Amino acid sequence: MRSVFTAGVLDAFLVSGYNPFDIYISVSSGAMCLAYYLSGQYKMVHRMMIELSKDSNFMSASQVFSEQGYMNLEYLEEYSQKNYPLDIDAALKTTDGKECYMVATNLESGEAKYLQPNKKNFLACLRATATLPFVTKGNCEVDGIKLMDGGWSDPIPGKSAVAFGATKLIAIRTVPVGYKIDWSYAGWMASYWHGDNEKLSNQFANDHLFYNEGVDYLNDNPDHIEIHQIAPDQELHTGGYSISSESLLQDYHLGLEKGLDFLRKIREE
Repeated sequence: MRSVFTAGVLDAFLVSGYNPFDIYISVSSGAMCLAYYLSGQYKMVHRMMIELSKDSNFMSASQVFSEQGYMNLEYLEEYSQKNYPLDIDAALKTTDGKECYMVATNLESGEAKYLQPNKKNFLACLRATATLPFVTKGNCEVDGIKLMDGGWSDPIPGKSAVAFGATKLIAIRTVPVGYKIDWSYAGWMASYWHGDNEKLSNQFANDHLFYNEGVDYLNDNPDHIEIHQIAPDQELHTGGYSISSESLLQDYHLGLEKGLDFLRKIREE
């Protein structure tokens, strides 16, 4: 739910007509924000999150041990397509001749899988990059491969963007620039849960290391490219799975502000 900040930044880009990108890479719920940015649908994510934060069909503690998990991604897809339908054709038109990736994690190997959405698999890619153990259904199949949230394998894909050819990078973060993780309870639980798969179990156990490596890459800039990070100055009001519409609204407005500040800065340079 913290990606409401990301939605705010991208809405600032959208209303300002700012889209100089050749490569797009998104992870987890950030992929939904990117999708609506690519389709040119202003404020859709923000409105949807506010409504869903009050909807127990989408998010409920009573569902934690159900097949769907705490957050029901299938309900999210049905709800969004009924009330806030994503214009997939417009999104694909925006990325025509460019590269667009949604990061997922291969459930067999634990390695990152960079999905390239098309008209047929677009919604499946969105599900795959955001599906988590315990929190959501736990896995999603795309092109015959079982996948889950890309945050477990490449949570901050700055280095991957450079590998795909990027020479300038704008990273939208939902935590302060220097934020790192010492240990992950969710990673430890998932490691135990998938103990029968050594590669995957190790991937979960070391998820904090992968995250911190991504942070270091952006901050240290070892490839000496142009890197900009748009991030809150302090932790957002919204928790990872907050149901407060007030906090979502505050963080969305902060994203808008940070996005506009960034655009003002680069235009002055």
